[in-house]
Amino acid sequence: MKIRKKKNGAPRRKIFARLKSFKQDALTIPNLLTTVRILAVPLVLWLLTAGTMQARVGAVTIYIAASVTDFFDGWVARRYNTVSVTGKILDPLADKFIVLLTLVVLVYQHEAPLLPVLIILAREFYIFGIRALAVENGLLISAGTGGKWKTAFQMIAIPLLIVGNRILPSWDLSFWGTVLLWVSVFFALQSAWVYTVTLKRRLFESSHHDV
Repeated sequence: MKIRKKKNGAPRRKIFARLKSFKQDALTIPNLLTTVRILAVPLVLWLLTAGTMQARVGAVTIYIAASVTDFFDGWVARRYNTVSVTGKILDPLADKFIVLLTLVVLVYQHEAPLLPVLIILAREFYIFGIRALAVENGLLISAGTGGKWKTAFQMIAIPLLIVGNRILPSWDLSFWGTVLLWVSVFFALQSAWVYTVTLKRRLFESSHHDV
């Protein structure tokens, strides 16, 4: 006569524990703000293609509001010690979505110059590869000052390009938006160089210690 062993419920309990942990990790105020920023992206893109003045005002308003959440989610996470793994993944993705997709649409509509946007896109792909290499070697390199300045200038340049010369033609906001976009390109390349040099040095140090 065979005796059936009772199934161990430990794996199931571990799964539910992980799901609960993920839920607690994701449902924090900073992560909710980041999620709002991600959800704002398709709305901004739709308003950009609507073609009316009211839609443009709505697009720039939502873009600025989403950019403000980028500041507050980081501030809240640090202030109340709610920095999470989910936030570390979602926050940079949200920034890339709203900046890069908006720039692509503006280039398509001939309202942003092609060359700086191509440089910015190429830089982001390059940094993605560099970060993957760093993670593969167990290294964590924080964003430098240049990367923060790059983001700041982009966040100012893009609303100017969205509005263009529709409201205040004498101010030529498109021109100033293009100037600031090129300034962001400078900081994008500078920060990419610093990131590369830092990673190279860290890799050399780690390989030197392993010998």
